[in-house]
Amino acid sequence: MFLFEEAQQVANPMSSSLDFMMIFNIFIAAYLLYYAIKGSGKVYENEYPKAMQESYLKFMRKFCWIAGVGMMVFSILEYLNGFDSIFSILSIVYVLGCVVTYFVLFRVKYKEYLKKTKPVKKQ
Repeated sequence: MFLFEEAQQVANPMSSSLDFMMIFNIFIAAYLLYYAIKGSGKVYENEYPKAMQESYLKFMRKFCWIAGVGMMVFSILEYLNGFDSIFSILSIVYVLGCVVTYFVLFRVKYKEYLKKTKPVKKQ
């Protein structure tokens, strides 16, 4: 049995890399969930204006919950069923969807705080 598994890994050297990526995704999901539960830490540190800090912290905490739970579920299912399962595609789509949604919602919700003042031109 052991020789057969070793022969499979020799035949497919990418399998160990893919296993590492699936486990790494689980750790990222655990990281997001840790900061969602904790509610403070490096993920919440920023240099945004004071007026938006409280609202941003709530927004970031919700994002950590949503992204962390979904990513944890899909990553575990992907790990249990293999990289060539439907859960791999769902996991990738979910993470990309979370990232795009975060940036869109962030830009829409906090656009008045993030407007850059234009420098005055000297004449």
